[in-house]
Amino acid sequence: MTTQSKISPAFEPFLGHSQPNARKDAIVIYRGLVSPGSMPQPGTAAYFETLKQQEQTNQSIANKIINDYQNATRQSFYAEPVGRGSLPIAQIEVTRQSLPILAQHPDVVAILPNQRIHLIEPKGVDYSSLQKQELEDKLTWGLKRLEIPKVWETTQGENVTVAVLDSGVHGDHPALKGRVKDFIVIDPLGRRITASPSFDSGQHGTHVCGTIAGGKTEEGLSIGVAPQANLIVAGVLVGDATLLTLIEGISWAVEKGAKIINMSLGLSYYEPLFPQVFDILVNQYGILPIVAIGNENHGNTSSPGNAYNAFSVGAVEQIETDNLGITFFSSGASLVFPADSPNAWVTKPDVSAPGAQIYSCIPPVKMDNGVFQYTYMDGTSMATPHIAGIAALLMSACPEAPLSKIIDVLKKTAYHPGGEEQRPDNRWGWGMVRPLEALKALK
Repeated sequence: MTTQSKISPAFEPFLGHSQPNARKDAIVIYRGLVSPGSMPQPGTAAYFETLKQQEQTNQSIANKIINDYQNATRQSFYAEPVGRGSLPIAQIEVTRQSLPILAQHPDVVAILPNQRIHLIEPKGVDYSSLQKQELEDKLTWGLKRLEIPKVWETTQGENVTVAVLDSGVHGDHPALKGRVKDFIVIDPLGRRITASPSFDSGQHGTHVCGTIAGGKTEEGLSIGVAPQANLIVAGVLVGDATLLTLIEGISWAVEKGAKIINMSLGLSYYEPLFPQVFDILVNQYGILPIVAIGNENHGNTSSPGNAYNAFSVGAVEQIETDNLGITFFSSGASLVFPADSPNAWVTKPDVSAPGAQIYSCIPPVKMDNGVFQYTYMDGTSMATPHIAGIAALLMSACPEAPLSKIIDVLKKTAYHPGGEEQRPDNRWGWGMVRPLEALKALK
């Protein structure tokens, strides 16, 4: 790995017009000592015990990098490990002159600018009444098409923790009663703020949580894919959120033993080095990062959902003939990196799920015609929590199954209208997931 390849190309506009000694915050990923597959299952007692040891090791490596950097530059830069050290990532100030010096350190793997992140906004919000068919079925159309009640005969997601990094959550919502086990706010400076009761700075996070693990509405309608899964929620999109905010939220989720991290957010640019973060989650900790691919239409993707090792999700809609189709807004593209074997050709999304007219819970909203606690939303960020909930069901039913196997069965058993020879593609990915078939294949 060359010094230049460790530096994100996004630094060029980030530092290009600044003074040579102007300081900017950077996210530095370094080489930890966890070997792939060596961590116990997330959430177990053995996991937390091993994690404590790993945090101490990572912090010592980070401190060495920081000391070497200060000595080499003969300057005092603000620098500290992110979180408690569960992730081999640090926040370090850089200048145009000091950035190459930091990149030369043998333990440094990648350096990214601390740019802003943003919510992948829903394409539509509709406060209309429940559709007649959903009322009759006592299920949202997404749960019905995914045949979720048949999976519930085996599991409802017990003993699986899903982290939601979003706008927060209205944990007092009746549909989420008892499901939100922990809540924190990460401010734009990366500081962890304890808040009680939990709150949502918008509506998005609560809607996402409802789709993952919500219970029933007052009318008896089931909205959540894995209603017995445990939710931990970090409000990482409160104020002017940055990459540091997101990394701090990911670190918190790792510390709490999450097996799945749901993210419906993105950067305003393509970040080729972000896969290093997901590599740590997937290969070192066995944690599944599930990311919305974006609502920018076909031919586009959002980063970090377009990272080769993100499990990214496109949106399916139900059309009038009762057939399924990919929504017009659902993003998807192929990224080509000729020199980057074995990931020279990356096709996104990975899979697709219901993402249009998704009914779920929100914080109470007063309107002229009453108070609304539920609404319909459209977006790939509505499809993503369906996949997070399905992954929780599979992990609960088969707790010893390796993460690679769960990813494989979700892809291989998915439905694609073009058949085996046309997948994966930029619209369906491998296809719309079929949880019941995936469960059978996993067993």
